[in-house]
Amino acid sequence: MYRYSAIALVLLAASPAGAAEKTLQRTFAVSPDGTLTVDADSASVRVAGSETGQVSVRMIARGSDEELATTTLEAIQKGNGVVLTMRRRSEKGGFLSWFNSWKGDGQIEVTVPRRFAIYVKTGGGSIELTDTAGLATLRTSGGDIVARNVTGNVEAKTSGGGISADTIRGDIDADTSGGDVRLLNVDGKISGHTSAGSVKCSLVGLNRGVSAITSGGSIELILPKSTTANIEATTSGGEIKSDIAVTATQWQDTHVRGSINGGGQQIEARTSGGDISLKAADLDAIIRRSESQDARPPER
Repeated sequence: MYRYSAIALVLLAASPAGAAEKTLQRTFAVSPDGTLTVDADSASVRVAGSETGQVSVRMIARGSDEELATTTLEAIQKGNGVVLTMRRRSEKGGFLSWFNSWKGDGQIEVTVPRRFAIYVKTGGGSIELTDTAGLATLRTSGGDIVARNVTGNVEAKTSGGGISADTIRGDIDADTSGGDVRLLNVDGKISGHTSAGSVKCSLVGLNRGVSAITSGGSIELILPKSTTANIEATTSGGEIKSDIAVTATQWQDTHVRGSINGGGQQIEARTSGGDISLKAADLDAIIRRSESQDARPPER
């Protein structure tokens, strides 16, 4: 059953430049372990977890009067989940595809219970996720992705921006066609791929597998000294340097294969245009950072 809450929907007067604004605000009572789903043509999306029993939504669409007249802002509750839609209808009556999205500007801001699964898809904007516990899927066709202090597996994919993740307690799969990838303080399996940028990954906890691949930049991997791994590193346009002892079966300037601390899950680093660096983590700094995250008050 769909359930609608009190609604605030406003169309403001057009400015001299022809821009107008349409807003939607809603609040839903929910329990933990629900799901937030966001589907937007062209919007930046921010989601934050908090010690709350509700989902609070604020959606803003900006554009011409003609664009806003055919733009749908919708927030509905389905069971213990909330679905948000910001889409513009085409002249033929159907919704525009990602590749034919409207040229306006949109913003979606949401606060959810800390234990909530997140699914976000936007055709043209950045995505930011903080302080949640649950599976997270973040996809955009044109913007940066940021994820901080997330417990649960994270998938982050963008066709035109950088990806930055910090303090992830779970596996992370990050893929971009045009930006740098920063996956820091990850306690889980790490996959970071980019077609045009550098990759930096830092692992905390056990090695569950690391893959860092770029077609045009450097790679830096920061690992605990106790990490066990089989490793293969290849570069076509730089050199390979390591502060960590590697028992090598092959060591050349551009290709290293071997093991760390007797071997373990595979670590792969591959670039067509940069250096590859393996560095030992500062354990004290990791502990201080973890304590700081645990002590931080929840954002509201």
